[in-house]
Parts: sequence; C-alpha cells; structure tokens
Amino acid sequence: MTDLSDLHPSVAVVLAGGQGTRLFELTERESKPALPFARFHRIVDFTMASLARSGVGTVLVGTQYCPATLSTHLRDNWGGAFGSLLLRCGSTVADGGYRGTADVLRRNAAELDRLGVEDLLIVAADHIYAMDYRPFLQAHRDRGAQITLAAMPVPRDEASRFGVITEGPGGRIAGFAEKPARPAAMPDDGASALVSMGIYVVNWPWLRARLADPLLMDFGHDIVPLAVDMGEAAVWRWSGYWRDVGTLDGLRESWLDFEAAQPPCPRPLVPGSLLRASDHGTARDRFQARITLGGLRLMSPLIGCSDPGRWAALDRSVLMDGAQINPGVRLTNVIVAPGTIIPDGLRIGEDRTEDQRWFRVAGDTVLVSSAMLARRAADRVRSFATFHCDPKVAG
Repeated sequence: MTDLSDLHPSVAVVLAGGQGTRLFELTERESKPALPFARFHRIVDFTMASLARSGVGTVLVGTQYCPATLSTHLRDNWGGAFGSLLLRCGSTVADGGYRGTADVLRRNAAELDRLGVEDLLIVAADHIYAMDYRPFLQAHRDRGAQITLAAMPVPRDEASRFGVITEGPGGRIAGFAEKPARPAAMPDDGASALVSMGIYVVNWPWLRARLADPLLMDFGHDIVPLAVDMGEAAVWRWSGYWRDVGTLDGLRESWLDFEAAQPPCPRPLVPGSLLRASDHGTARDRFQARITLGGLRLMSPLIGCSDPGRWAALDRSVLMDGAQINPGVRLTNVIVAPGTIIPDGLRIGEDRTEDQRWFRVAGDTVLVSSAMLARRAADRVRSFATFHCDPKVAG
C-alpha cells in the first residue's frame, strides 16, 4: 500500500462562482455554495473540509455571483484552516468577470505561477461529499497524464447532467461528452454511466500553455475534450457518497440523507464556527414529540399550545435555516426556504395543480418561500373581498 503520509496537494483552486439557476428562488440573492445545508452547514463546507483533511497548504477560491455571504463565511470560518486562503472575486476582473471555469485559472495564472505549483488540484464548491484527495493525487502521478478526472458511476438516466466518460486501457479516457442527451453506458453495467465529479488534478505548466488560447473557457466543454484528443486525460474512480445538489430534488434528497441518525458521510467540522445548536433552532424545536416512520416525521407541539393535541407532518420534506411550521401543517416532498413560516393547517405537496399555482414545482419537489405565501395570501384576500362586496357575486 502506498504511504500517503507525506503526500499533500500544495495548492487547490475552488470554483465557487456559480449561481445555481436550477435552484430557482433559493439562489436569487445567494450563491449556490453559500446556501445553508442540513441545519448547521453551508454547501461549501463539505469541499473546504475535504481540502483541510487532505492537508492542502494554499487554497484559492474563485467567487463571482453574489459573493458577499460566501466570502464572509470562508474568511471567518476557514481562514485559519490553511497556510493561505485567497479569495479572488470575478467581479473585480476586467471584461465582465470570469467567463467560465477555465477562465478562473486564466485570470489567476500569475498568482499560481508565483506559488510555483506543479500538480494543481481543482475542485467544485457545490457538491456534498467527504474525500481525501491524496490517493487521487497519487493516481494522477502514477498514470502520467496531464489531467486526471475523479469519476464515479451514476444511474444512466441521471447522467445527462454531467460530463460522461468512456474509460480506455490503463485508466486513460477514450471519450468524453459534456452533458450528452444519450449518455454512454459503462461496458460492465448498462444501467450506469461513468461521470466526472468536477474534481481534477492537472499539470499546471501544461494547463497554463493551453490557456493561452482565449477561446478555451470551460473545463467540461473545452479543456477536458482537448486533453482527451491529445491522449493526455486519465480517470480515477472513486466510491463514496457524492451528490450534486444543483436541483431542488438533489438538494432535498441529500438533505434528508443527513437527517438520518447515521449521515452518509462525515459532516464537516467548521474550525472557525462559533455556532451552537441553539443558534440554528427552527420551529421543529418547538415540538415536544417526534415520531419517524420511514420518510414521514410526525411532530406534536409543546405543551402550552392552544391545541396541544394537534400534529404536524413532514413527509420527505426539509426546513431550511429559520423556517417554521405550525400545527396542522402537512408537507410532502417540500423544501421550505430560509425564514419562511408555514401557516396553520396548510397542506403542500398533495395537489400538483394547486402547488403549481402558488409555489415552485420542479421534478418531485415543491419549493415554498415567504414571497410565494404572501402572494397566495393576498390573492385569497382579494377573492374574499370580491365575493362579499360585488352584489352580482354575493347574490
């Protein structure tokens, strides 16, 4: 077995500039990596914890969309976890900021040159997983490729959201397609496809030379296909929990995984965090009794409630930071956005047509926010006033 004790990636670049448009209203004013996750974390914490666990010395984070919360969180909570934490926002870059994932490296090339990096670790900031990157770095060196992609199998019907890899002899990549309509199946498993996790080790001098071409902007669309054509791309298979939470279904399902008694991977330890459980209390903490049956959670209000015999029910639903529910509420496949209060007796997720009228419905998930509930309440008031004030309607 290879001794990894002295093997540490010296420099990592974190790609954290994305909005996450498939999360709709959740990312209207917040970047995807900064979204709260599983009550005590932000999405970015999983990547940062993996970097710290792997002994990375210098971390450069490329931010862009709505960077304020993310930058403050990283600076306050992760600033002391590395030898150096560099925050480089695309909004300060000329010509409209970063124009793709590869452009983040191009715009910060001088800094990376100054750091004298050889093997550069490049990671996304918006996935849920826990990884030790040192075996990945060793595999990259063993394969002798210029770029190595971390990859894992996913169901083929979900693979069109990712870069799909065809593996060749010796761990080299024989083919690559970014978000194909018809993903190629794995030779040994027709129901699965091998997909890129958005985690790379790349030879920096090689990539630096490729970035001289101003048309190469994105890793998935430009850099990886070029490396494959040159015969310089390799793949490293990883097995473990990894979720892309770029859709409402993905966010809700992964969150529920962490509601279980045994989380699917280690929760990140945020070294600079002063948060306590009491700081992240939600309305669930106002309930004295909880019964969990599969994905269904039944909760009874605290004694002192006007009707302590009433219950609320959450069926495969999650409450984000500061969300509240009242007695009589029943939620099915729902995400309750931060700070949203669900009024007494409301049922959501049982009538798709009615849900689409008021809320955001995507896939199997209903997203509910304060603004959506306010529009619903205002319409009900208008309907009530019309019925009682219009003589023709009132009869």
